[in-house]
Amino acid sequence: MKLSFRALLCATAMSASLAGHAGSSTYVAGQRLSPAELAKLSGTATVRLGSQSFRTLPGPATTKSLDTAANAATLVVNERGVVGESRNEVLVSQVATQDVRQKLGKLSHSAISAEYFDHMNLSKLKFATFQDAVNARDQLKTLLAPDAGVDVPIRYGKPRVR
Repeated sequence: MKLSFRALLCATAMSASLAGHAGSSTYVAGQRLSPAELAKLSGTATVRLGSQSFRTLPGPATTKSLDTAANAATLVVNERGVVGESRNEVLVSQVATQDVRQKLGKLSHSAISAEYFDHMNLSKLKFATFQDAVNARDQLKTLLAPDAGVDVPIRYGKPRVR
């Protein structure tokens, strides 16, 4: 009787573990989603970034907590079904950092951190969410000079040492 109870307990634990894992989806940067996987994401939020549309993916990389926002990343999928990773940052180049500092107060969402590299005319602004970063990019595009480079970087793979 002891042996059959242990076997039953182990079988139940394994099936519960497999059932929990089967329902969860994990995404990685660079992954290409099938049309069926894209169809499952029809209810997720769509964010327009310039001429492209992105859907934010649920998963462990997406976070809205401010204490972990400094290291937060958001997984997104583009129109071609390729998964990318955003660090919720806006990079501003080709404009003096002093100009960026002045315009930063006019944004609808405040940056949770900012780094300025005066000698390169480069500013890196970190936001709580991908949507906040995209909104800030759009606002900065109108507030800064037309030749300013204002981008939300999205990585489609992990950097490799060569």
